[in-house]
Amino acid sequence: MEDTNKKDRKFVATTDSEARDTVETPTEERAGAEEPVLGQKDEIEFLTEKWKRALADAENARKRADASRAEGREHAIAVAVEALAPALDALSLGIEAARTSPNADDPRIVSHLEGLRNIRTAFETGLKALGVRTIAPEDTPFVPALHEAMQTQETDKTKPGQVMVLHRPGFAIGQRLIRPARVTVSAAPGKPAEE
Repeated sequence: MEDTNKKDRKFVATTDSEARDTVETPTEERAGAEEPVLGQKDEIEFLTEKWKRALADAENARKRADASRAEGREHAIAVAVEALAPALDALSLGIEAARTSPNADDPRIVSHLEGLRNIRTAFETGLKALGVRTIAPEDTPFVPALHEAMQTQETDKTKPGQVMVLHRPGFAIGQRLIRPARVTVSAAPGKPAEE
């Protein structure tokens, strides 16, 4: 018991002057902190500026989160379109094969063709609803950022560098290219070889 009392006595001020030395005043507390000692008006201005910075930081964080969410959405849509685009390509090829078939007038083929066209229309409507643009250029200038040239064809009917034939449509969402359109591009006719 005696040892405990001795320990307690070490922390107790023995005189009034020692007590005054150990107690911090509010001014000393503020001076010991990171913030400078300020008058009331200065303190209000300081806290107002601090509040404005915090508000701006929160707004910037919200904008970054919104941009990240939009980027994530576009990425997810792009992955889904990449996976489903071959099915749309096969559907388009099936429609073209049925349309050019010698039996295209057969009522069964006509009804199947109508069903296939309805499916393709529903697919394209869904892509538009998601914000996906179809890149299907014809008779437009070749744009390397959007088109993949499969071949060139010499012709004097159009100027060089024009898309002549669309082999496969491309897709984009926002500024993101999902896949380029595959095309045939016009080229200037070559000069005949001299003998």
